[in-house]
Amino acid sequence: MILYPAIDILDGKVVRLTQGSYDRVTIYEDDPVVQARSFAAEGAAWVHVVDLDGAREGKPVNAAVIERIVRDCSMRVEVGGGIRTMESVDAYRGAGVERIVLGTALVKDPAFAEEAIAAHGTHIVAGIDARGGKVATEGWLEVSELTAVELALHYRDLGITEVVYTDIARDGMQTGVDAEAYASFAQETGMNVSASGGIATLDDLRALAGTGQVAGAITGRALYEGAFSVSEALAALVTIR
Repeated sequence: MILYPAIDILDGKVVRLTQGSYDRVTIYEDDPVVQARSFAAEGAAWVHVVDLDGAREGKPVNAAVIERIVRDCSMRVEVGGGIRTMESVDAYRGAGVERIVLGTALVKDPAFAEEAIAAHGTHIVAGIDARGGKVATEGWLEVSELTAVELALHYRDLGITEVVYTDIARDGMQTGVDAEAYASFAQETGMNVSASGGIATLDDLRALAGTGQVAGAITGRALYEGAFSVSEALAALVTIR
């Protein structure tokens, strides 16, 4: 299971939202590049970056700082947030971003999503955020009637293999993960699922890895608040193997 330390960017700073609310923000670092370098120094191979301003505004806002992360840090970068046009996808890929996470566009603009998949193949990831099993879009501000599994299966049939699945109710709450729910989602969809939301302890990571079904784990607040470090998390995952 791959560990993805998370960097969420709002107003140019590293933050975490509580349950996806832009009114409940905690700032952890003024410079996202400094934070990325710290994760890299501890051994992280990947970093998961979210442009929260972009998610809210529907277009990339923090692209310049994300490009600095790609350029200055020795990690593979996965980016989501406000990516709604081929110009944005092409620009991020041209800057060296390894994976592009499409979220709202999967629901609101499937024609664009299909075009991105056709052009960039496995570099496109389905970012599916759910509240009560239903898909949330627009930076989690809207909840549709479409289920997360239905959406995942649709895009699996179009060629997407990777899914970032976020349990909004647990995200940023450090309440622990429902490892079996993520494993079930992976089994139902047959996709490589990265679990996001609620990871609070090393035992949560061990539980996810122990299912044998979850491909990755994205964690932010637990790292920022000292529940464990990147190096400790990586060591814990090695023991699972």
